[in-house]
Amino acid sequence: MAAQHETQRAAPTKAPKGTLNVARWGEILQAAGEVFDEKGYQAARIEDIAARVGILKGSLYYYIESKEDLLFALSENAHATGLSAIVEDAELAAADAPTRLGEFIRRWMVVLADNPPYATVTDREVGALGGERYEQVMAKRNQLHGFVRGLLEQGIADGDFDPATDPGVATNSVFQMLNATSGWFRPTGRLTITDIGEWYRMFVLSGLAAPSA
Repeated sequence: MAAQHETQRAAPTKAPKGTLNVARWGEILQAAGEVFDEKGYQAARIEDIAARVGILKGSLYYYIESKEDLLFALSENAHATGLSAIVEDAELAAADAPTRLGEFIRRWMVVLADNPPYATVTDREVGALGGERYEQVMAKRNQLHGFVRGLLEQGIADGDFDPATDPGVATNSVFQMLNATSGWFRPTGRLTITDIGEWYRMFVLSGLAAPSA
């Protein structure tokens, strides 16, 4: 079995061109994520975000042209981090599908553990992005889903996974289950996010396993 590999977090989206205070840009994105999460993207106001950062509304426009710029930057950051979880070294990439899928689940749980509390807002509000931006974000999401679907198709072709498995349904189910964790899991000392990820790994692989002869 290939060794477990630590997920490397992707670098955040760069601050807008000409930005002199990169740290402030990070504060603005955090404030935007929190406000979008609390109020919803449509109800959130630029002045709400500026007030949370402690700057004037006009100062915020030094960094952005519209509220959508903030949602897009948050979405780009979230998906860049997610894409880091599909990176495999040569040894793991050559392994069987159950091993690769199991390691992906472990890496994805690391991503979830490191995500800020407002991270799910980028999934809920993606439809608010306009045209080209929406397509860019969805292309990254499709890349993530395509990676997992490829593992499922590999496992079915190799006889490791049940041939009755629908790769599309299974892919969506895996992501829905993993991503929902942040909505209910609270560290209590009895279980860690790593423990939950290990249970998910066993649960998913057991459910996909091909029937024995």
